[in-house]
Amino acid sequence: MKSEEAKRLLEVFRPGGADMDDPRFVEALVQTERDPVLGRWFDDQRRFDNQFVEALKTISVPSDLQDAILASRKVVRPGLWQDWRMRAAVAAGVVFLAVVGGVLATSKTAQFADFRAELIEQAWDGNTHLDMESSDVRQIRSWLVSKQVPAEFALPDGLRDMRLLGCRIVEADGLRVPMLCLADGPKHMHLFVLEGSQLAQLPSTDKPDFEKCGVWKTASWQQGDKTYVLTGMKNLAFVNKFRKSGRWTMSG
Repeated sequence: MKSEEAKRLLEVFRPGGADMDDPRFVEALVQTERDPVLGRWFDDQRRFDNQFVEALKTISVPSDLQDAILASRKVVRPGLWQDWRMRAAVAAGVVFLAVVGGVLATSKTAQFADFRAELIEQAWDGNTHLDMESSDVRQIRSWLVSKQVPAEFALPDGLRDMRLLGCRIVEADGLRVPMLCLADGPKHMHLFVLEGSQLAQLPSTDKPDFEKCGVWKTASWQQGDKTYVLTGMKNLAFVNKFRKSGRWTMSG
């Protein structure tokens, strides 16, 4: 089954229902495991459905709704708007749109995993490697401020013995993120620093999240109000560098 056909089926999929025994839906679900893009779409779809159901549960029915509807039926006036059924339908429509609007606003929050993948892709898009070359972190901060990019960050302790080569501003999902280029002997690494919590499902604060993005291995973690993404370092080397006595020490 191709992903397009699977997507059309999964748009009407009923989790836990009769669809679970339908071979066509079973095949479509298998395709979500084969196709990462389809899998992410399906996860978002289920997340939206769950948010919509939860949002509906928060709507309380006014205690006098029944009396108001019955009373409105006794008022006989010309015109379509005076029909109680029309007013009830419009009221229901307004409530429905409010719920949908709230759920859509929530679901539009970008997922960190998708953002990270786009960030890594944009960083290696074949353009100039660095926008600003300097080994002085203070100069880099000043340059970032002049470009209206947040620059209040410090290198994590475990990376301060590396040689700073420069910086580049990478844009992903509408956000402008500084990318610091670091060298550890012949090894070449990139460190991205994201301010705030504009994204959903950020990595943990107590341990890093390891993920492969294309051909690049990444380690991501939170420190204070910042999220760091490091590429170019082997996972084992990262663990040895940042874990001391069973605890993660990534302050910076």
